[in-house]
Amino acid sequence: MTSYCLRSLNSIRQHQKLTPQWNRSTSNESLNTIPYDTGNRFLALLGLIFSLIAGLVFVIIGVAIYIISPSHYNRELAKGSMPLLPDIYKPETEGVIFVPLSDSARAAIELLMSALVTVCTEATGYVHSTTLKWGLAKEGRLTFNANLRLFSATKGVFSPSGPVVNAVFGISTIAAYATSTTFLLPCSLMNVHGHFVPWALISFLPPIIFGSMIILQAVLGFISFYTIPIYTWSSSPLDTASALVYHRYIYHRPKRCMRSVSKTNDSRTDPIHPSPRQPSSLSSHKSVALVVSLVWGVAAVWFIAGAFVYCRTDGGGELVWWGMVPPSGLLWGTSLLAMTQSILTIMLHCCELVTSLSRDEVIWRAASSVKGARPAGNPLKTVIGSWETVGLLVAKPVIHWLFGNAVALEAGIGFLAFPKHMLFLAVGVVLLAVFITVVAIHHPSGTQPAAYGHLQTLADLVDQWSTTMYWGHKGNGWAVGALPVRHAGTTNEGLLPPVGMDSIYA
Repeated sequence: MTSYCLRSLNSIRQHQKLTPQWNRSTSNESLNTIPYDTGNRFLALLGLIFSLIAGLVFVIIGVAIYIISPSHYNRELAKGSMPLLPDIYKPETEGVIFVPLSDSARAAIELLMSALVTVCTEATGYVHSTTLKWGLAKEGRLTFNANLRLFSATKGVFSPSGPVVNAVFGISTIAAYATSTTFLLPCSLMNVHGHFVPWALISFLPPIIFGSMIILQAVLGFISFYTIPIYTWSSSPLDTASALVYHRYIYHRPKRCMRSVSKTNDSRTDPIHPSPRQPSSLSSHKSVALVVSLVWGVAAVWFIAGAFVYCRTDGGGELVWWGMVPPSGLLWGTSLLAMTQSILTIMLHCCELVTSLSRDEVIWRAASSVKGARPAGNPLKTVIGSWETVGLLVAKPVIHWLFGNAVALEAGIGFLAFPKHMLFLAVGVVLLAVFITVVAIHHPSGTQPAAYGHLQTLADLVDQWSTTMYWGHKGNGWAVGALPVRHAGTTNEGLLPPVGMDSIYA
């Protein structure tokens, strides 16, 4: 259950330790009546618990494989259900088990593993991003509701949202995705009829590494959860902005009711005409252009790499870069995979900024609709309600799964690159690049000024905070020459009239 805060400012400060950035407010209403959704703290805690349990389960699985592997091999060999291993595998039966598994079944399991990594890292990442957001607010450095959490840090090298913790989150996420593609190593074994059949080698190392990385993220999440005071767990920019106004971190600046995020640093307050088309996130946030360039650059790299391997293999087969016999070389092989895969993990993380900015803008622009802007304290509702966020969540496991098919480890052979699958990966990244570019260059229509979750802009545009807000024309003010200066803002009393295109507003 979420609850709306209508508590006195003095009461809340007795329980919170954040230091306000501003000591005044020029809002048209009393700060004591500003409502904001505190969000679902229990849901965030539930995500951490799930990730911790999942990590522990996989560590236990890895330990169990190491313990039972010698007896498993000898038992299956005595029963006749286990093909006789080639000499290349015999020294390495300790710590691994062999299971009959078709290539299609193995690929399906690897896709499910990538999806599980996404679920766990999103759960811990939600806590990390929320605590980072309010850590930045404490320092007066929170500008947008959405941030690149791995590249934004609070002061203090070892603080819960500092650069060291961010680096640990990044490295552990890369390692978790890399090990998800090495759980089941393909290998071909000869059966009693002299035919090679597909089997899979399962080593104890990937489950232990994967589980340890998820446990590490969950533990860091718990530390942040209990050490950083959080005003709201809601992902809505409206809840974040209203909480900041309530606690006097930012304040409402009058005569700026038509100035979008692109004009937030413009100190002028002279009346202006409404704009029928709003700026894109590409022109509103300086990091969006870097994200778009990064995605297209990664797509180009994989096309070049795929073409190179295709030429080296004369259009067929695979390119073997070095020999390896698991599990002795599995740790080294997984490290190489992680280094290769890291650029994809970082790219997908950066794409979160573009989709989050678009999601925040949709939440704000609902104020011009019949339903009004209704902040959703439940982060799951926020995610499900945004097609851009859902699209990226689907793309994450798929892109990593395509990578696992393009560049892989094979038992007894080594580090393999498959040219056709590398081109499939390149096509997948291109589709992602098109998706991100379309979202980034989209110009919202309508006269409601765009904010993209920029918190000071929202504080300027909202002059009446409520649980359901409507934006539009609110009346006339003074006159500039022959033109009356009008005012636009928010209310909780239903849909407001549209603003006049021929009028000036302040």
